Amino acid sequence: MKTLKYLFFILCLPLFAGCFEDETTVDTVRISEISIDTLKMQKVYNIDQNEELLIPTEGLVSQSERQLPLTYEWEVNYKFYSDSSALRFTGNELGAFPARLKISNEHGSSFYEFTLNINSAYEKGIAILSDNSEGEPLLSIMRELSDREIAEGKKRFFTTNCLAVNNPGVEFPRQPTDFRQRDKQLFISFKDKPSVYALNSKMLNVENIITDGNPDFIPERLLVVDGTGAASPVISESRKIYKMATLEGLIVNYGRQMASTYDKNVVLAKGLGYQDAIIFWDMEKETIVDFYNYYYEYSAADQGLDFRGHSPIALYERDGNYFTMITCKDGVFMKTSIAYTWTIWNSDYTQQSFGLSDNQVVINGTPALTSESPYVSNTTYQCLFYASGNKIYRWYYNTATSFPTEPWRTLDDLEGAEITSLAVSPDNQQLYVGVYQPQASGLNGSFYLLNCNTGKNEGDSPYLNVAYKPLKVVYKPR
Repeated sequence: MKTLKYLFFILCLPLFAGCFEDETTVDTVRISEISIDTLKMQKVYNIDQNEELLIPTEGLVSQSERQLPLTYEWEVNYKFYSDSSALRFTGNELGAFPARLKISNEHGSSFYEFTLNINSAYEKGIAILSDNSEGEPLLSIMRELSDREIAEGKKRFFTTNCLAVNNPGVEFPRQPTDFRQRDKQLFISFKDKPSVYALNSKMLNVENIITDGNPDFIPERLLVVDGTGAASPVISESRKIYKMATLEGLIVNYGRQMASTYDKNVVLAKGLGYQDAIIFWDMEKETIVDFYNYYYEYSAADQGLDFRGHSPIALYERDGNYFTMITCKDGVFMKTSIAYTWTIWNSDYTQQSFGLSDNQVVINGTPALTSESPYVSNTTYQCLFYASGNKIYRWYYNTATSFPTEPWRTLDDLEGAEITSLAVSPDNQQLYVGVYQPQASGLNGSFYLLNCNTGKNEGDSPYLNVAYKPLKVVYKPR
């Protein structure tokens, strides 16, 4: 028995020796680890919708040992997207999407996670609705830049043809007449094939087309207030008023409630939080009307506001509490200011008086201001900007007793330019000016961004050939 044990031990000796001595000539396999230079990549990539993002990996990847063949895998929103070494990604949907890069060799893999932010190319900024001589509409938008884009030295620019690009296959009517925003929708009215198109404010795709079988409904002025209201007045070519139910997409006749005719140029729509104040000029009764669910006549003779024989010229916001009407009678210009709230309570709250501030105060001079002139008020500087030809005038409506005789700014750097639209920025510091050159062809509309105090150009103003004839320039808040 002992002999068998010794024999077993002797036979195992070579095996024990093999455990302590390796005389083979084959190299030991060393793991080639993959490293990604994350300092050259971003944790968040921001691109506009429909914009292509390119993320190359050249110069980003290294291996600790042998340079083994590499494979790549890109995931977006937890789904496989590409196996190319460089990511080419086009953002079709708005939102933030998790993404991951996986790089592998035969020894293992390395990962890098990041986020893709797909932003609307039409976020808040400046929008111009224009049309050419054939009535073809064009919507141009210049969005605001982010702090990062400004730091990178990027310049603002207008994206033109926004309607066609975002609505392939949709043929828009001709002769656009007005442009308004309410909440998350943009509304554009058209005279040809009378209708109102409701667009998503960020994607600019058509969400609804509002029409009416009444041949009298030819929308020319939209009084849509950017608020929560579900119904808005629309002034037709006949100067009659219709009610547009923006949520249901219906046109309704007001009937006897608003049965008169109303001036399409002398109107004002303002959101007051708890209600919307929409001011009209009744062409038949020669009265000022504030419309909110009911019919209100401000300018009744027994209230000291007899506007018989007056021609309305302009209607603008004086401040947060009052609006002002400029009228002309027998060649004399006058201003009248009325409170939005219709009435002003006395201090003891026992009696209310008519909310009248200025009552047909005479303004000296003959201004280059008509009911067809583009104009806009600036409540910060308490002035009214209005235009005639290529000239802009500034009238201080609270202090000046006469209209200005000299222009505040003349746009003489564009031959034959005519100003067709004015607006102010939300902070009242910039004046938006839409102009066009009728003798030119193609994109003959341009845009000026002026300082409201100095009149000097700001940004890269003027932005040339960014539209047709501007019908309306607005600030797009979202």
